[in-house]
Amino acid sequence: MSEYLDPTAPVAQPRKTARRPSSLDGKVVTLLDISKAKGDHLLDRIEELLRERAKPKAIVRKKKPTFARPAPDTLRQEIVGGTDVLIEALAD
Repeated sequence: MSEYLDPTAPVAQPRKTARRPSSLDGKVVTLLDISKAKGDHLLDRIEELLRERAKPKAIVRKKKPTFARPAPDTLRQEIVGGTDVLIEALAD
């Protein structure tokens, strides 16, 4: 795992990436659109490829209100409470 700094913390705090599952089969995959231009196009393609190449239990789409701010706590809680794998899209 790699270590990153969390830019949303009041003071930079080291964070580690989550462990990657060996397979997406049977997993709930959440695709998060952060509201950047064309991010939805990227997620559309990722969803298409997931449906072709994996057997996820479900693919859930979520969207941040704006890319300029961290996701609201309610959205974060929805994602953490209901997903096994999160894919976040950034595009322009």
